[in-house]
Amino acid sequence: MPTVAIADDHKIFCDSLESLINAFDAFEVIWTVQDGEQAITMLQQKSKLPDILLLDINMPGKNGIEVAEWMFQQNLQVNILALTMENDDNSVIKMLQYGVKGYLLKSVSAEELQNALLSIVKYGYYYTPHVTKQIGNFIAHKNSEPVPVLKDREKELLQYMCTDMSYMEIAEKMFLSESTVDSYRARLFEKFNVKNRIGLLLKANSMGLIRL
Repeated sequence: MPTVAIADDHKIFCDSLESLINAFDAFEVIWTVQDGEQAITMLQQKSKLPDILLLDINMPGKNGIEVAEWMFQQNLQVNILALTMENDDNSVIKMLQYGVKGYLLKSVSAEELQNALLSIVKYGYYYTPHVTKQIGNFIAHKNSEPVPVLKDREKELLQYMCTDMSYMEIAEKMFLSESTVDSYRARLFEKFNVKNRIGLLLKANSMGLIRL
């Protein structure tokens, strides 16, 4: 059963969220904390690592962005799902830079939260159309980089990455090993100067290479 941890400074909200997620059947909340420092302390205990960390941005001590940065530097194999009131471009982009797998606002419904958790477990990421559009607009306005030159296989992989297929499924479609697909993916990340799949797709979309 996938495990979830919650870092949010509002205890009533945190407790309610824990009860809600435990009621989903497919997930188990293993710990909750009310600030960024406590989150890092828990994450330093390897036996306490969750599959998914629900992370607020505005918290006392270290905020969610700082926690995400620390996790990125430590290369922790924990999927971060931001759950916050912050809807500004700067917060979204900073969280994405540190490998956040999903970004939800606290106004989200219980159904969408469950779908987001399931999507992260199955596909490795989840972003709402609103946030995706917001990020895409930001990149489009800021982007002044030349369009990378792509080989045929890299173009093919880029198109498959626009779907909800896992990398294992993409490898089967391309008749390649997973390690070869991983190599092509790493080259795409390097060419586009991004750190994750959603960042790659948004930048490629802003350059007109794909359509989301």
